[in-house]
Amino acid sequence: MTGVNSTPTKPAGETPRSRRKKRKAISCEECRRSKLRCDRQQPCGACKRRGRDAACSFESQSTVGHVSTNSDRTPAHSRLSNAVITTVGSPSTPSTQTATSNPGVQPDVPSSGINQLPPDTHWEAVLERPTPGYDTHETLSLLSIGPRMALQEIIDSLPPKPCCDYLVSTFFKNISALFPILHGPTFLKQYTTFMQQPYDVDLAWLALLFSICSLVINTLDANDPRLVYIWPQSVSTPTQAPSTVSASHRLLRTAMTCLSQDHFFIRHKFSTFEALLMVIYNLSHNESVDQGWALLGMALNIGIALRCNVDQNLSPVETQRRRRCWAGLLTLHTYQGILFRDVDMTYLLNIKASLPADVNDYNITDEGISQPPNVDKPTQMSVMMAKVRIFQLSTQICSHISGPLKLDQRLLREFDTSIAEEQAKWDTTWMVDGSPNILETNSFAYWCVLQTYAHHLYLLLHRPFHHSKGPSFLPASRNKCIASSAALMSLHRQFYEAPLLRNYIWLLNGVTSLKALHAAVALNSCLQDIPSAADIGYDVESSRLELDKLVLRMEALSERSNICLKAHRILRHLQVQSGIGNHSTANSDVQIEQIFEDWTDIREWTDAGLVNWNMDGAFHIFTD
Repeated sequence: MTGVNSTPTKPAGETPRSRRKKRKAISCEECRRSKLRCDRQQPCGACKRRGRDAACSFESQSTVGHVSTNSDRTPAHSRLSNAVITTVGSPSTPSTQTATSNPGVQPDVPSSGINQLPPDTHWEAVLERPTPGYDTHETLSLLSIGPRMALQEIIDSLPPKPCCDYLVSTFFKNISALFPILHGPTFLKQYTTFMQQPYDVDLAWLALLFSICSLVINTLDANDPRLVYIWPQSVSTPTQAPSTVSASHRLLRTAMTCLSQDHFFIRHKFSTFEALLMVIYNLSHNESVDQGWALLGMALNIGIALRCNVDQNLSPVETQRRRRCWAGLLTLHTYQGILFRDVDMTYLLNIKASLPADVNDYNITDEGISQPPNVDKPTQMSVMMAKVRIFQLSTQICSHISGPLKLDQRLLREFDTSIAEEQAKWDTTWMVDGSPNILETNSFAYWCVLQTYAHHLYLLLHRPFHHSKGPSFLPASRNKCIASSAALMSLHRQFYEAPLLRNYIWLLNGVTSLKALHAAVALNSCLQDIPSAADIGYDVESSRLELDKLVLRMEALSERSNICLKAHRILRHLQVQSGIGNHSTANSDVQIEQIFEDWTDIREWTDAGLVNWNMDGAFHIFTD
């Protein structure tokens, strides 16, 4: 019998090198996975901000097998609520300063309250781009689209031909003018060829078709009898969410599958460029703007590689197709610029490119380009031309309000004038004596869409000057913020209620509702700053009523839009905690002043886990 040795036996295979103390990782596992900068505290600032204190670990988990638990299958909205409850309910743990040899990592600021941060530090912190979501089932990505599909399976995933015909027709009738990157006659030829010879199809072009169908089907009422008749799978029961939403999601995922299986990373074709742009536009209006950010960078590189910004010796049709797509690429950058403003996009203004001709599709043939008979009448490209000008203007504005360039009162007046001049052009083009043209109902929708850009830019432009406690307060800026906030909320209501805009209610699923949310927060911030709104002749009760109506609309739209679902929750808290014009709910002037600034970042609007829901009378954003 062998005795027990009191000296521990060295495990087989262990060497002095293996017994060395493991070096602490530079970033915690959560920050490594989410590609965030980590301050190496325990828990780190990024994890605290996202309510993931318990998950913050510096021990590598790469060798540990993942065991599926019930928590892995918890619905996204439940995990989001739990994150909020955990963050608000548990006391903050004092952070210990950790030395680091990496000069790129700055020590964290104790998170005892955002008011302790220097203004510049806080402003930089809230302008971070959204972190990746944890629920892959709700996030569409070309890198996680599922198993490979056979061509037969892909084609079978399309709606029946009568339904495809209807969706394509609806796209060119109601949507195309808002994003006219396609030349209608060319697409019709391609579509006819595909229907005759479906198995000879270019996968990238098929991705374009799937994306168009996905975009259009999400604009339709699930109870539309035409849709039910030609595509029985679209029928939904009263207890289900609209099946058009799930069908749209499924079609968009298949579009991404087509692009992936066509090896779009390395095989760059013009059809790839077209399909990518349509996918990004789809994501921006039915999912979330930030989901298209990485794809937008890919599209820019592909467009440059294909020399779409350079005129080549091509036919007039092919030249205009490339010019249209380049213009569409620029307008997609507008969403990123005015909603995030964390990247200086002025470099795009320095890329010289010819704009597309402001003509209709039928004016473009292989023989040349003819001018429309009535030059005073808007064309199919008029909205795009206006959006390109908005992109140029918004890029210049955002480079001043978020970059090193200083926005002074002279520039403020110049930008104000430029926006007003654009609005005057839209009035002339799409209105009749200041009223909607009921003989061309789509023109009123185009005018309304462009007005949302203008008033959103007014809010961004005047935010630094809007508050009486700020260093550069201008009463005119506060009044401008109030007027533009009211206009944005009114436009949101018209898209929802006006019969003339019935075909465009789908725009409320995405960025239009985000702009309305921005307007509600801006309006509340301005009115909280006014000792007595009645002194300046403003009807506070009408503002409260408008906010109540916005909350109800967001609730009604929540079934179709995740953005509206989150916006509704945020607005309910805004109603309860702040109250328009009610000073008794605010702790201090400093807190009121920061409400508007905190909420001018789109990241926090769509991630409720970053919002401090404490009943302290003011909205605060968790930040390092």
